[in-house]
Amino acid sequence: MRVINPKIAASFAGVLIVAVLSYIFIDIPVAFFCKSLDKSITDFFGIVTEFGISTWYLVGFLALFLIFRFLYPQRIYAHRALFLFVSVAVSGIVTNIIKMIIGRYRPEMLFEKGLYGFEFFQIDSTLVSFPSGHATTAFSLAYALSLFSFKFRVPLFCFALAVGASRVIITAHYFSDVVVGAYIGIMSVLGLRKLMWLE
Repeated sequence: MRVINPKIAASFAGVLIVAVLSYIFIDIPVAFFCKSLDKSITDFFGIVTEFGISTWYLVGFLALFLIFRFLYPQRIYAHRALFLFVSVAVSGIVTNIIKMIIGRYRPEMLFEKGLYGFEFFQIDSTLVSFPSGHATTAFSLAYALSLFSFKFRVPLFCFALAVGASRVIITAHYFSDVVVGAYIGIMSVLGLRKLMWLE
């Protein structure tokens, strides 16, 4: 009996390798490069990054679920709204748990105090860089929505990429934080897709 899907195992290994290589070779130089960017660029991406805040989506999808479940009963739309809510919520919970376990310093600590690495089991805001919660939200949202609107898959993932990139550009996260956050978002939806009978 095959317990682990080979494709999922391969994807996990691939993301792990990318994250480790990024930690060693990419994260620091990219962080310093972004730190030197013109303020007009960082200000723009400071706006883009707001679209990665999960609160608005959670409230919106919960409201839609309640509307289509009780006020204007539409079973299929209620189920879709619930799926979207759970996708964002579950991926966010997974990411937050990992953040507290890993305890990675944010880029600001590298710039200010030269600190780079991990202090495991921390909840301080400067020690929850890995993985990116905004990237997790954006990619879980993009993938979940694309299941209902296949023709919008490309723009949805472009949106997610923009949010993920914004986290690096405004130096809120390292590149590897975003890569792993995106992966968690996608894999969470993939699992929930089967669990909630969407296929």
